[in-house]
Amino acid sequence: MVKKFVLGLVCGSIVFTGAVFMNGTPNAAQDIDNPVSIDSNYVTGTAGGNEKSSGSEFQLQKLPVTQTNNGVEFTIHSIRRTGLTTDFEITIKNGTTNETVAADPSRLAMQTNHPSAGKASEKVGASPTNPDFTGATILPGKERHGWISGQALTEKEPDSLIVELSLDGSEQRAFSFAIDCKNLKFRTL
Repeated sequence: MVKKFVLGLVCGSIVFTGAVFMNGTPNAAQDIDNPVSIDSNYVTGTAGGNEKSSGSEFQLQKLPVTQTNNGVEFTIHSIRRTGLTTDFEITIKNGTTNETVAADPSRLAMQTNHPSAGKASEKVGASPTNPDFTGATILPGKERHGWISGQALTEKEPDSLIVELSLDGSEQRAFSFAIDCKNLKFRTL
């Protein structure tokens, strides 16, 4: 049973990665009440908390950024860059009373400089190694803090970064952040 589950996860990751390379865009799960995708148009500005400015447009936010989706709170505190990965320090708080949730690091997707005049946009997916969140569950009323890793970005000073991740539970919750990277001090190792 465990072997079939692991094989299913590996096959799912391969299919997802293939779809991203074939299509050029990861297709993250959508929240019906808050539809966004990595190809949405994001605008620069200030807002109190990733609120919609018009339609599905989000305003760029300075770190830390937090979103709540059906009782689960997701926060990105900081971004760290290494030679092999782009890492996000995150906290997931499960505010539900009877649902266990889990992050699926393989569904992490990032895009730089979208839209940004004069700078190329780059899309990358998840790092193959995510020890803090791979297989980890968050029980009702609990939280988990750690790092989740994507592939390394080649852009050293992006203007913006769109980050998408979904969480599994009794329902799937999609989170999408538009981060303002101008003057952002990336952590390094």
